[in-house]
Amino acid sequence: MGDNATLLSGGFFRSLDNPIITNQRNKKFRFFGVCVLATPSIFLPWETPTSAAPTSSDQPILPEPGYFLSGFTHPTLPVLTATPNNHINLCAMQWGLIPHWCKSQAQAQELGIYGLNARAETLTEKPLFRDAWKSHPCLLPVSGFFEWQAIGKKKQPYYIYASDAQPLLFAGLFAEWTDTDTGEQKRSYAIITTEANALMAEIHNVKKRMPVILDADQAKRYLQGDATVRETFLKPCDNAILTAHPVAPWLNQVKVNRNVPQALLPIEKDFPQTLF
Repeated sequence: MGDNATLLSGGFFRSLDNPIITNQRNKKFRFFGVCVLATPSIFLPWETPTSAAPTSSDQPILPEPGYFLSGFTHPTLPVLTATPNNHINLCAMQWGLIPHWCKSQAQAQELGIYGLNARAETLTEKPLFRDAWKSHPCLLPVSGFFEWQAIGKKKQPYYIYASDAQPLLFAGLFAEWTDTDTGEQKRSYAIITTEANALMAEIHNVKKRMPVILDADQAKRYLQGDATVRETFLKPCDNAILTAHPVAPWLNQVKVNRNVPQALLPIEKDFPQTLF
């Protein structure tokens, strides 16, 4: 993720409409994408099925596979949190963190774009993330994610996933905001990014960023620990955890339907294959 968006409840999901967008202030945002493999429920490695928390309804949070979903559409996706008694809860949240102090829907729309990803290095400094980081950690189970490699003036998309084909667990943080117009309480989250490991630095070779990816033990302690404990996990994962392959360049096109299984298919590329 180049300061960028995961896998759960119904299919794969990719989080990118456009590798770069420009807002009204001409600030550029770059985001990676994610693929979410949906299942009726999620069981983490340290849990047994009987201890897994049910979803809030009989309907899956992500009812259909999301092979390629954009963060800029702020999709609602499955997120894992811990209750005060450390019970793991699976719930639906909107991608793009809106802080509790947001004052209007108009402000929420702007903050939601800034809130798609949070840099690990500035979590305690940015007002957008500071409060959520203190007490609202979450995990995002994903099948994989997408990033772009710069090849001259072209962008080559890659699909990145776990070497053991298991879900990846992204570190995140969430917030609760009460819509001032409707009174509805809304929960939203951001994915935490860090500097890229060697593999991701070669793929995401401009910004050189990636999501914070945790193993099962780290994930449990991340959810249940305080901010001092969580901070120790905000670093790149080992290269061996991840595998990647180039995918079709048509994924760069915003106006085509990219939310299809073909988005994940590997292709041969005609430039030096130095990654694998």
